[in-house]
Amino acid sequence: MDHDCGCGHAASAAHDDIPLEFDADGELVTGPIIRPELPTRPCPLGTLDGSWLLELQRRTVFAPEVRGALRIEVGASSLRISGDMYSRRVFPPVLGEVQRPVPIPDPGPAAGADAARDVGSADEMAVSDVLPVTRRSYPAFPKAEYSWYFRSNGATYVDGTLTVQIVRHLWNRTTQEFVSTDTGTLTLRCRRPLVLAPASALVVPSQRMTGTLSIGGTVSDVTASKTSPMYRGCRIEVDAMVNRVFPASATIGSGAAANVRSVYASAGWDVTVVTDEIDVPDDADLTNAELATLMSGHRQTVAGEQWRLWLFVGSSQGGLFGIMFDDDTVPREGAGGFADVVLGNDSFIAAAARNRPLDEVPAAFLRTLVHEAGHAFNLWHPKHDVHNPGIGIEIMNQTGDVMGFATVANPYPGNAAFVFSEHDRTSLIHSPDPQVRPGWKNFGWGHGNLSAGLPAPVDVAGLAGDTGDEALELTVTMPAQAFVGEYVTAEVALTNVSDQPRTVTTLINLSEGDLVFLHTSPDHSLEHLVDVAIGCGPRPTTVLQPGESIRGHVQVFFTNQGVTFTEPGRHTVAAQLEVDPVTTVRSAPVTIDVRGPGSEAEVDISAKTLTPGVGRAIALGDFATDAAARSVLTDLAEQHSDTDTGAAGALVLANSLARSFTDVRARGVRDAAPDEAAHFLELALAGRSAERVAALAVTVASPTEKNAPVVADTVAALKARTKGGARSAAGKDVAAAEQIAEDFVSPQGR
Repeated sequence: MDHDCGCGHAASAAHDDIPLEFDADGELVTGPIIRPELPTRPCPLGTLDGSWLLELQRRTVFAPEVRGALRIEVGASSLRISGDMYSRRVFPPVLGEVQRPVPIPDPGPAAGADAARDVGSADEMAVSDVLPVTRRSYPAFPKAEYSWYFRSNGATYVDGTLTVQIVRHLWNRTTQEFVSTDTGTLTLRCRRPLVLAPASALVVPSQRMTGTLSIGGTVSDVTASKTSPMYRGCRIEVDAMVNRVFPASATIGSGAAANVRSVYASAGWDVTVVTDEIDVPDDADLTNAELATLMSGHRQTVAGEQWRLWLFVGSSQGGLFGIMFDDDTVPREGAGGFADVVLGNDSFIAAAARNRPLDEVPAAFLRTLVHEAGHAFNLWHPKHDVHNPGIGIEIMNQTGDVMGFATVANPYPGNAAFVFSEHDRTSLIHSPDPQVRPGWKNFGWGHGNLSAGLPAPVDVAGLAGDTGDEALELTVTMPAQAFVGEYVTAEVALTNVSDQPRTVTTLINLSEGDLVFLHTSPDHSLEHLVDVAIGCGPRPTTVLQPGESIRGHVQVFFTNQGVTFTEPGRHTVAAQLEVDPVTTVRSAPVTIDVRGPGSEAEVDISAKTLTPGVGRAIALGDFATDAAARSVLTDLAEQHSDTDTGAAGALVLANSLARSFTDVRARGVRDAAPDEAAHFLELALAGRSAERVAALAVTVASPTEKNAPVVADTVAALKARTKGGARSAAGKDVAAAEQIAEDFVSPQGR
């Protein structure tokens, strides 16, 4: 039986879904207005390329809100898709509330590849909904809401329907690690009208797709809204010391103009460079502690979740070109380049660049700054990457390797390629947010575990890929036992076991890019250990004669991963060293059994060394402005100087107090206190051999600070108090200490 709809006539079932139009008085206009659907066609595949906001429809108002970033990379013969999803409870539920991605101001067309990726015409945008979008944006949400990462494991695009087989990696917010995987299917449909009206000059057309996600036994409706034709974005703040020049642009070897923005645009990144302070007070020789304090005090506070990185143009630190800070509390927080370091006079360096400060050679300095920023985005030198990308002249190759490819006819820096290798480009675009975003996971995270990143194709050589050399032997010597909180050091030796001379690196430390430790915990998890400050520059070399060795002493108590041995049980440590541009050697693993502290003294030592700030002071060789760390180190040194851990604390104090410390932001200076420094040095010297004191001194001094006062002061004190000739036992002991100090500054074969 038909029912009256209350409109004065019966509603026809055939027209229930036909739009009705009413006039200003509320009366039905004569006859229903039938608006036929506009004919559509599938979107071209290329228009899917870029960044998307992916949102899952909430089934109930009490269901969590799930949204995140979807990245679709359309290549000439490839289609790669990845994403990072975040979830939160919205209670009480606010209907219609959606946390939107952070917009990044568009500074206009960029040079190079960025210009080619700028927003296209309306016909190129594949529109199903047209929304007013005036700025590009990149979905960015609080780290505490991170839930899972996914990547494509095969995809099809047929008649406007994108079907993606995904592998999902579930995130544990407590452990801050991926814990399990599952699989599912993401389907998105993209259609556009056959005829599009011209886009307004003030409105950028926005593309939207709808579809479903089938995973975890459920099917959810999803919406994807395009936010940019690029994949990720980051705000880079640049501060500069007075009279040092940031290379806003440089002419590269091809003759083209390049800048930070255009180089990262070649990897699909939308980088906004903001120059802030350019008058940081002059300091001719910056220590790591001063740099770290400068970074934490100078970077701007920016509201929201926009990705950001601090980049500093400073004076000098030895022969380093640049440095990246990877503190355990705020990993990959910032990076810097050193304007005052002088290029060499080699024939493979362009004549106009020889003997010039780095900031007077814009192409070289630009490459350094982009390279250091790459480290802050968790890109490694090729030979440290588990995927074993090739060595070449691209951005993340070490400066020494790029110089190795230079010739008189094609000199450095003109021979450098201002692009990322394909492997690094894929990592920048598709690796998980925790791996790439500055300030999240430590440097190297995701490189040793394939489940934490996007696997690269593997050939028959597998993933090991190093070109070891039987003529060279790498060994690591460490204590067999230690307790949690004990200061642990290692001696690394590279020996020429052949009958021919070999040219090798002299960078036998964890701070300058050639050496890395591979640490396996009792739970069999693997992590890469490097210093909290990673420096980059030309690779100094020496010739090892047959039978000779080159040695380095390093501390492994506190690295970029924090305190290394916090878990009782059996640990293993192996070393990996880039000997030259084509050779990487590995040591046999050594075992160290770690136990909990036993005696009252050990319990007290452990409590002190595990106090926040103390490990960082040990790693930097300076307590900087941390008064609490200074107090704990003082107690450690004065109460436990009979132990190597107490002696290490005393040496950190001796190093700190022997020199002034400048906090340029606070305009404050900690004056040197030579008498206090001498007191703590005496505590370290008491009751131990000269050789052991020297070994401890070079491990508390930051390896990038060759002029650290504690090294020279230790040797001077040892020589002053030693009686007997050079052939006496005491004289030989001091001679061994002098060799350790010499090798800290400039290692050589012995």
